[in-house]
Amino acid sequence: MKQALRLWWPILAAIALIQIGNGLSGTLVSVTAEARAFAPWLKGLILSAFYAGSLVGALTAPMAISRSSHIFSFVGFASLLVAATAGFAATESPLAWTTLRLATGFGISGLFAVVESWLNLGTANERRARVFSIYIMLQLGGLAAGQILLNARGLGNEFLFLGATGFTLLAIAFMRFETVRNPPFEKTDKMGLGALARRSPFGIAAVMLAGFAWAALMASAPALVESLGLSDGEKSLFMVVAIVGGMVTQIPIGSMADRMDRRRVLSMMAAAAALASLVGLIGSGLVTLLLFAATFGAATFPLYAIGVARVNERLQQSERTAASAGMIISFLVGAIAAPPLLAYAIELFGPAGYFAVLAVLHAVFCGACRCDLAQSRHLIVTGDKG
Repeated sequence: MKQALRLWWPILAAIALIQIGNGLSGTLVSVTAEARAFAPWLKGLILSAFYAGSLVGALTAPMAISRSSHIFSFVGFASLLVAATAGFAATESPLAWTTLRLATGFGISGLFAVVESWLNLGTANERRARVFSIYIMLQLGGLAAGQILLNARGLGNEFLFLGATGFTLLAIAFMRFETVRNPPFEKTDKMGLGALARRSPFGIAAVMLAGFAWAALMASAPALVESLGLSDGEKSLFMVVAIVGGMVTQIPIGSMADRMDRRRVLSMMAAAAALASLVGLIGSGLVTLLLFAATFGAATFPLYAIGVARVNERLQQSERTAASAGMIISFLVGAIAAPPLLAYAIELFGPAGYFAVLAVLHAVFCGACRCDLAQSRHLIVTGDKG
């Protein structure tokens, strides 16, 4: 692992910086939309636009990599992210914000697809869950730092959006280190979502569920706590607690998933997330919300890394660049669905609707994993597993 960290640290540091800016700008958009009392459909549109743009970015990334390189693709997507994030400082028009959210989603998703292709091409399967856990942990660390910066809202939204832009510019500088190399070029095989799902249905389902849970916390939860009347300090504390919960569990869960059936690990994580969501139904006090945030974040933020490892163990090397984009698309399908569904659940049932939706989805996934494990216990050839 030390060798892997020495190899990947410039890329991982760049991702952490990008996520500081993303965490700050994304949460700022969410709480501002709630404070301005946008209609539920408009809030859902603005928040989901990020994930719709991300979907296009993930589809575009493999072509960009094949036509240029991982390094040039990274710089191109990062430059678009810089321009779009800076645009939030120029206007508060809901239509303009929707467009800018599309553009920021496109840029950051392209970045993630490039980086994840890079990591998949250079990481052995027996270490993949741990390497991706470190990657997600650093993403979460950046997001947590971005939430803390929300306390500087007194300086003005424009200042904070420009500050978020600066972090992405700094990240681009990290890619100029001589230690960063493009991976050896290899012809990329096409890999559609249907093929990925056939190779590993529970891996893809876990990635989609990870997207839903991620958007539920990072896009919809700030609006939820804003509606409950929490102060800026309490809102940032809620977000930081959720993110730190996910950071703490990344490496232990990644290590567990490299040593046992990954479906078993996924089922345990989903069960913990469902129980955490039931805690949220108890009440809307700060202590209850923080308990939910810590437990749900710890259970769901590692889902993506384990789902990715589960899928990649069934792939050939030439399939992994296209599969990296496909998994991000799967993640985004879940993420796009979360903000509008949760916005209307809250509108119809109050805060309890938010927690009930999360509890049901994670309980269903847990049950499906357990059933599949029970059916496959008699199999001798583990390659026949989903």
